[in-house]
Formats: sequence, C-alpha cells, structure tokens
Amino acid sequence: MLKTCGLSSMQMHNVLDRIRRGEGLRFEDVMLLNQFVFYSLVDIHDWHRDMRLDIDNMSYEPLEERIGNVNTGLTKENIYKHLKQKTYASVAGETDAKPCCICQEEYKNGDDLGALGCGHEFHTGCIKQWLL
Repeated sequence: MLKTCGLSSMQMHNVLDRIRRGEGLRFEDVMLLNQFVFYSLVDIHDWHRDMRLDIDNMSYEPLEERIGNVNTGLTKENIYKHLKQKTYASVAGETDAKPCCICQEEYKNGDDLGALGCGHEFHTGCIKQWLL
C-alpha cells in the first residue's frame, strides 16, 4: 500500500467510495482530499481532453477542420418555397417598429423582407443566410 506524507491510498479509496455512495463527507475526509490533490496523489486526468472542443472561443473554420462540414440548414429550394417575400414600407406615425432580430438593424423603406409562416419578419438576406 502506498503511504506518502502520512496518507494511504486505502484512506483515499474510502473517501471516494463515500462520495460515490452519496454519503456526506466528514471534515477529515475533506482535508484528506485536499492533501491528496495538493500532493498530486490522485490521478485526476481528463482522458477525453483532446476530444473536447472549446466552441465558445472558436470560429467556424477551425471547427470545420475538427468535425468536418456539417450542413444542418435548409436547402435554397425549401427556403424559397416557405419564405413569404415583401418590400418594407414604413407606416406614417409608426413608433413601435422592431429591427431585424438577426442583424439588429432597423428596416428602411425598400428593404426586402422575408416572413416565416409564424409571421416573424427579417431582412431577406439575413433569414436566408441563417436558414442555410
């Protein structure tokens, strides 16, 4: 049995068993864990670290290199079939106009809009890119 700085691997296994069983830890157990972690006697190794991707801090290009091109969007034909298109024209006195929720820009007279079946409207270019 390994014995280092007064701690044994059996003591550590007992504490880990308590954790697995969902039992509460005693103060001595927590202190034992702290010492084992501090002295690197517990092998806490992420065996899958190389497989994990930090997608929050990664652009699409490196992501595509790692996982390949995954197309989960709609086809252009499907988009054109379901997207109702119209031209934006402001209404006099309208103060409650909402911007395109994709690009966050206000609509201007003459902008091409695309509306989904639910009634939500977007700049046509924005919604096409989003759905593709």
